[in-house]
Amino acid sequence: MRTIEDFKNRDYWIIENAQYEKPSFRLRKCAKIVNTIAADRKCTLLDVGCGPGSLLRLLRPNVEYYGIDIAIHHPAPYLREADLAHQPIDFEGKRFDFVVAMGLFEYLGAQHDAKLEEIREILKDNGKFILSYINFGHMRRLVWPNYNNIRQVAQMVQSLNRVFRVERYFPASHHWRQKQPGKNCLPGLQMHINYRIPLLSSLCAVEYFFICSHRNEKTTA
Repeated sequence: MRTIEDFKNRDYWIIENAQYEKPSFRLRKCAKIVNTIAADRKCTLLDVGCGPGSLLRLLRPNVEYYGIDIAIHHPAPYLREADLAHQPIDFEGKRFDFVVAMGLFEYLGAQHDAKLEEIREILKDNGKFILSYINFGHMRRLVWPNYNNIRQVAQMVQSLNRVFRVERYFPASHHWRQKQPGKNCLPGLQMHINYRIPLLSSLCAVEYFFICSHRNEKTTA
C-alpha cells in the first residue's frame, strides 16, 4: 500500500478530463447498475469526480443528477467545482440516494479515509455508494505515475468496511492488458458479468466495482 500527498491541480485536470467526454465502458456499466437499483423510483445521485459529467446522459430520467469535480468544463446548476483533495465532498448540504466515484480514489492519497467519512455523511440512510478502483494485482499491472493511493483489492475491502458495509464487489471488466475492454474482449458480454471468477479475476480484472451501504442500513418494505 502507498498513500502520499501529491495532488494534480485544476490546470492538469481541465485537460485530462476532456478525454472522458465519450462515456467509457466503466461509466456505462456504472449507469446500468444505478438504473437497475433505482428502477422507477425518483432519486438523487452525486457523481464525485464527475469530469465532464458524461454519466448524466446514461441515467434514467427519474435519477436526478449532480456532479462535483476539481475542473468543470461547462458550468451548470447541477455541477459544482471543488478541489476534492482539500475541500469537503459536499453539495449545498444535500443528501443523496446514490453517491458514485468512478476512477477517483486512486488519486486521493492520504485523504482516502477522510473522503470515505465525508461520503458517508451525505449518503441517505438507505442509499448506495458505488465506486470503482484499479486492480493493482493485475498480471500486467500498470501503476500510472499520477496514482497516489495504491492498495490491493483486499485492502480496499477492509478500508470500506470500516466506514460502510460492502454488499458486494466484482470486476468491472477483464482484459489480459490493464485496459477497458474493446471489441475483441466481448464488451457486450462483460457488461453483464457481475461476479468474481476464481483465479481469472485476481489476475485479469482491470478494476473492481464496490457496492456499499451504511453499516446500520434500514430495510424498506
